[in-house]
Amino acid sequence: MEQNLISSKGTFLLDKDEKLSLEQKRLIEKIITFSQENISSDKTSILVIEGDAGTGKSLILQQAFTKIQQIAEEDRQSPLYRTKNFLLVNHAEMLKIYRKLAGENPHLKKNSFMKPTSYINQSDKLQRNGDIVLIDEAHLLLTQSDNYNKFHQNNQLLEIIKRSRILVLVFDPYQVLKFKSLWSRGKLADLIAAYPHEIFHLQQQYRIEDAGNSLANWINQLTRKRKIVPSVESRHFDLKFFENPRLMFQQIKLHNQQFGLSRMLATTDFPYTVGKGVWYVQAGDFRLPWDQLDVGNEPWALRDETINEVGSIYTIQGFDLNYVGLIIGPSISYDERKKELTVDPSGYEDHAAFRTPKDRDISTDDQQRIMLNALNVLLKRGRKGLYIYACDEKLRRRLAQVTIVND
Repeated sequence: MEQNLISSKGTFLLDKDEKLSLEQKRLIEKIITFSQENISSDKTSILVIEGDAGTGKSLILQQAFTKIQQIAEEDRQSPLYRTKNFLLVNHAEMLKIYRKLAGENPHLKKNSFMKPTSYINQSDKLQRNGDIVLIDEAHLLLTQSDNYNKFHQNNQLLEIIKRSRILVLVFDPYQVLKFKSLWSRGKLADLIAAYPHEIFHLQQQYRIEDAGNSLANWINQLTRKRKIVPSVESRHFDLKFFENPRLMFQQIKLHNQQFGLSRMLATTDFPYTVGKGVWYVQAGDFRLPWDQLDVGNEPWALRDETINEVGSIYTIQGFDLNYVGLIIGPSISYDERKKELTVDPSGYEDHAAFRTPKDRDISTDDQQRIMLNALNVLLKRGRKGLYIYACDEKLRRRLAQVTIVND
C-alpha cells in the first residue's frame, strides 16, 4: 500500500530500516486526538486526509487504526475504551492485505476490515453503528446505486456517515477510475459541508525512492496537464523509456529475482472479459496474459507466479512495487503540433469504467479524465524504478527525447 505497506516481507509493516516521518507521526496523533475529542459529539465528525499517490496515506491509516484498537481494548481511562471501530476499503486486493495483517496482530480482528456495502448492511442488520470508521481509498466509494456491488442507495459515503460517529477517510481525486465513483474535491466538499470536519493535506512523496516530488510532479504534468516536460530529475531512481517491451520485461524479471516485487503493468487498452478465459496483453513481440482476479487470499502483487502476468489498475491500485514495467496502450498518443497527449476513449477496454445508469450519459471529458487517472495510478507504483513502453509511435518518440537527470 502507500509507502511500503507491502514490504519485502509482504506485510503492512515498515521494513526494519524505515521509520515514520515527522509528518506521518503528527497525523497519526492527530487522528487519535480528533477521535478522542469528538467521540461524544451529537453529529458525525469527519477528518479528510488528502495526498497524492505515494504520500503514505494508507500507512498512516493502518498505523492509526492499530493504535485506536489497542486503546479501545486496553485503556480504561480513554473515551475510546470499548468503542466498536472499523476500517473499510472498496478494493478486494487491498482488503486481502488488511485481513492478512489482522491475523498477525493481537489488537486487530479480521471482521473489523470490511467493504463499504458490507458495513452498511451489517449496521442495519445489527442496528448498531460504528464508533470510529476509517476509509481507505475513499475515492473508490460509489456515488450511485450499483447492483454488482449490491449497493442500492445513492452514495456510499453518505450512508457510512449516517452509520458512524467519527469518520476518517483518505481521498485522492486523481485516483478516480469509474463513472460510478465519480468523485471530485468539490463533490466531496459539498457532501461533508453539513458536518463538522477538518482536512489535512499530505505533501511529501515517500514511495518513489531518491526521486520523490520531482518525478511525481513530472508524472502529474503528464496525467493532469497532458504535457511532457522535456527533462526530469530522477536522482538514483531508475527511470527508463524502452523501444521494445520484450526487453523491458527481461529487465523486470531480473529485478524481480534480485529485489522481488517487480511486475509488468499495462493501461486497459487490451481486450478482456472478467472470469471468462485467458486474455492477453500483446505489444510487438511481447505477449503475456492479463492478471487473474480474485485468486485465493493472497494479493496479486505478492504471488510469485504473477511475474508472468500483466497487472492492471484492479490488482495494483494502492500497492507498492519495487520495479514497474508499464505498457501504455494505443489509446494514449501524442499530438506533435499541439505538443500534448491525446486520449481516445474508444480504444479503452475497461468498459465498466464508463458504464452509466440508463438516464445518464458520460461525457468525453469524464472518460478522458478516468483514463488519465488510471495512467497516473500505474505510473506511481514503483519504489526503485519505472520503465515505460508506449505502443503509440509518436508518444514513444517524444518520450525518448526526455532528458533524465541523475545528479
